[in-house]
Amino acid sequence: MIKKNTQLILFILGFGIFMFSRRSELFPTIGCAIIIAPIFILRFIRKQERHAIALTFVGFLLSLNIALFGLFNLDGGFATLITNFIRSSLLGVLFFIPYMIDKLIYRRVKLPGTIRTLVFPIMVTAILFLSSLEGPFDGDVAKDIYAQGPLFFQQSASLFGLWGFVFMFSWIASFVNYLWENHFRLKTVKTAFTVFLCAFLLLSGFGLYKLQAFSTRNHDTVKIAAAVLIPHDGKAVQMMDIFKNRQTSPFESSMNRIEDMSKKAAGNSARIISFQEFAILVAEDDRENLLKQLQRIAKENYLYLNLAYAYFAKDKKGRNMNLLISPEGTVLIHYAKRYLLGFGEVGETRVFQKGPEIIQTASTPYGVIGVSTCRDMSFPSFIRQAGKKNVDVMLGPSYDFPKSVTPSYYLRAVENGFSFVRPTYNGISYTVDYNGNILAKMDSELSKDGMMYADIPIKGIRTLYSRWGDWLGWTCVLGALLCAIYAFARKRL
Repeated sequence: MIKKNTQLILFILGFGIFMFSRRSELFPTIGCAIIIAPIFILRFIRKQERHAIALTFVGFLLSLNIALFGLFNLDGGFATLITNFIRSSLLGVLFFIPYMIDKLIYRRVKLPGTIRTLVFPIMVTAILFLSSLEGPFDGDVAKDIYAQGPLFFQQSASLFGLWGFVFMFSWIASFVNYLWENHFRLKTVKTAFTVFLCAFLLLSGFGLYKLQAFSTRNHDTVKIAAAVLIPHDGKAVQMMDIFKNRQTSPFESSMNRIEDMSKKAAGNSARIISFQEFAILVAEDDRENLLKQLQRIAKENYLYLNLAYAYFAKDKKGRNMNLLISPEGTVLIHYAKRYLLGFGEVGETRVFQKGPEIIQTASTPYGVIGVSTCRDMSFPSFIRQAGKKNVDVMLGPSYDFPKSVTPSYYLRAVENGFSFVRPTYNGISYTVDYNGNILAKMDSELSKDGMMYADIPIKGIRTLYSRWGDWLGWTCVLGALLCAIYAFARKRL
């Protein structure tokens, strides 16, 4: 009876805390939840004798469907319920798989304890990494829940990308379980403890050194304006309504606002202005006129103008475009968004076609500028092109759905060594340098004029991750295969 009660407590603690690890409309997000919850979930599945795998699967399905209930509100009706259920359930499967594999092979890996503690983090990292390459979720589905810790620790992203966080924090769960299995006797676990502690100290030391050695304090900077066309009534236009109704913007009034904000930015000594995603939506026939007007505005105000617009085509799908125009009125970049939000006839994919998998850049007096659009920044391997092309400043216009409450995707800046500007409709606009320091931040609901200014470094840095890419992710994939082969080969012998 005592054992059953213990297992029930582990189940409740693990999945109860897990519900606080993600963005939710029902629960507050607690950063360390993703570090604490796996400790109890892993203990539960390893100690549970009957139906351990099935019960763990049910735990993930229940916790995620409860926590994420109604997060993506499509129409407030049946479509919202079904879409959220499918998404949450698939996400539950994704997080469940590493625990299932660990249950099947952990006891069969008859190796020293220090090495055995690596089985679980290898599995978690391998599964989440593979899911990031292409799939139904954002490429960094773990972005908001694993990227924890002080800024000096987050510098490890420049070495390993996101996967360093996934590995290290999953290792905490595995290491604590190893201590638990050995009744927390330090003599028994001292080797594993020493290795574990040294790894964290080395990463922390690297981060402290990087922040000091590559400080942005004495760098040349350029003043940039992030511009968001705040709704006159304070209510954000619903993204799904735009796609469903092919809703275009009032052309003249939208262009007047864009021109006024550009003049204001130039008057405040900004040399670059970046507008939100869907700053204006037009019919295909109006594209030529739009481009001419934007070229004129950039030339008259003598600034680099970055604006994301979309056009609807008559007989086919249009595109979600991202422009960069020089102060001379020359179109330097005309980029089509690669990673659309939606699937089939739901979301952007209903009306737009995806662009090529190529990051476009332009050399300017203010460094090499690259552009991306909203969800593109969610795919680390895609954005790594910018690091390989030595991008110094990344402009990423966005429209958040659901509304963002914290800065999103700033880890891409640390990974690739560029400063990042993200003007965001329906969420948090911000500017961050290549070390992850937030230089400016604005909530679209609280801003009066939709203008945010920041002085950003015009020169980035080169990082190991931008050169070597997801080497840790692939190493974990190989490690997971070797662990599985070893475990099942031992069983046969």
